[in-house]
Amino acid sequence: MPIPHEVFRPKSVAVAGASSNVDSPGYDYVRAIKEGGFEGSIYPINLKAPEIAGLTAYASVAAAPTDIDLVISCIPADGVLELIEQCRTKNVRTIIMFTGRFSETGEADAIALEAKVMQAAADAGIRLVGPNCMGVFDSTSGLSFRPDLPREKGGVAFISQSGNNSVELMLHGAARGLRFSKVVSYGNALDITEADFFEYLADDDETTVVGAYIEGTRDGRKLFAALRKCSERKPVVILKGGRTSSGSRTAASHTAALAGQRQIWSAALKQAGAVEVTTFDDLIDMLVAFAFLRNESRQQTADSRAGGRAPSPAAKPRVGVVGGGGGRAVQSADVCEEAGLAVPKLPSEMREALRAKAPQLADWVDNPVDQSILAGSGFSGARILDMMLEHPDFDALIGNVGEDWVLGRPDAAERMVTLVDRFVEIGKKSQKPLAFVLGEADSLDESKWRAVAGGRQRFIDAQLAVYPTVDRAARSLARFLER
Repeated sequence: MPIPHEVFRPKSVAVAGASSNVDSPGYDYVRAIKEGGFEGSIYPINLKAPEIAGLTAYASVAAAPTDIDLVISCIPADGVLELIEQCRTKNVRTIIMFTGRFSETGEADAIALEAKVMQAAADAGIRLVGPNCMGVFDSTSGLSFRPDLPREKGGVAFISQSGNNSVELMLHGAARGLRFSKVVSYGNALDITEADFFEYLADDDETTVVGAYIEGTRDGRKLFAALRKCSERKPVVILKGGRTSSGSRTAASHTAALAGQRQIWSAALKQAGAVEVTTFDDLIDMLVAFAFLRNESRQQTADSRAGGRAPSPAAKPRVGVVGGGGGRAVQSADVCEEAGLAVPKLPSEMREALRAKAPQLADWVDNPVDQSILAGSGFSGARILDMMLEHPDFDALIGNVGEDWVLGRPDAAERMVTLVDRFVEIGKKSQKPLAFVLGEADSLDESKWRAVAGGRQRFIDAQLAVYPTVDRAARSLARFLER
């Protein structure tokens, strides 16, 4: 059965268990929806409070003045059956159940209550998201589950069996430039499952890339079919939780998930066309790659290879790397090759162009380009990156800011802006996948911290892929080019 449209685009929302306590979930939901720009009716439900967050409160769902599309449950588990009966009187289509302490506890009484809740909802024609979940974020409707989530619209969707992971993905992803269409924390997946959300997102015109954190599933065949449909239309990146015996045990107590065997999951995800990652950082990195890397030169690259000059189309993708000192250049070569990328020597045409400008360096500079030996030559790393962009021997590029050298100069802040802006100029015109590297803003010197943070923001504002290390950029490029 398809997901009701009201899950993402309700015209009215009630928060059962709304509270005037500013540290409570019942207050956060009301505030998040109100401040998120939701234009429909919001009904806080509280037995005693006359108003919450400036909105009129009602003693029960049944007491609300109109029918309600969506109800968010923040009440204890033992009150949910009565809530469902009240929702029936208001023609509620969906209940998002932040309410937990059901089957994830492993307790017989809680498992039995969850089954009764499912049956009662089915009898009332009400769909359930959760229980034990954060719920739904939609950047168009203004629906949200926390007031501090980034609201700018974008094309990334994320579904997560973990509530905290959904929050962290949005906050940390936004710091890398990701902007979201829809985010769902679905918890125990008692009714609407991860497969249902993949089905929905496959047809969602507002979503261009999908990420997911999944601990387990109740229906592997249904998930596989939905995942294949979605990944045929847009990139899908999956972080599977519970891969180890310890993780699997923890997943069962977290969301009542049946985690399954790692090898089976990996094979199924690959067959369905999804990209599997194994860490939270890699999840964000791959979403950044699919959101911002361009690859309009794929066919031209294949054509140039077929012409006899370059390796065959089956060869490893060839990467050009510019920036950083000698040690970083060596490390860049290592991590790129280990990630599955080829690191070709500098083409003869580029070497001759370099010889005309800086003859003393022509036989010294290679790929990866050691930025330190270019100092004072009149030939910048950005210029070489620009040349690599136009040369058919490179399928992908990495531009390394080399911030530690820049930050050591007296005019560090100005140099950072100049260098980053030059890279941004190249990035905007690149039709090849081009990843930039700018380290974390972890200096104890505030001026240096601000220079790095400002540089990263300039890349983000230009919608370019920026990574904190060369190895993370290399891994992301390799996985991106595999798809």
